[in-house]
Amino acid sequence: MVDYDSSEQQVLLKVFNDMLAVVTADGGNKRARGEKPPWWRDDAHPAASRRHDARWVLGEKVDPDSGAHPLVHKAWRDLAIAYQETYGKVDPDA
Repeated sequence: MVDYDSSEQQVLLKVFNDMLAVVTADGGNKRARGEKPPWWRDDAHPAASRRHDARWVLGEKVDPDSGAHPLVHKAWRDLAIAYQETYGKVDPDA
């Protein structure tokens, strides 16, 4: 049996974190302008996830607002849905 090498996981988490940070900053700017509710309370995640997926299917590779790949936006929205279903629409800082 091969021993688990956590270095791959560390690289993956850094790369994914960097990708998600771009999307998080874009959404944070929109929330700061009052265009969106707090992410943990936002009801739009399922529809937005489907929208980003559809844009990718139609050939979009770069989101016009953030410059990120639309599937990174979808992944972010899917993680937000998972948070809400796991913890409720509760502020994680509360």
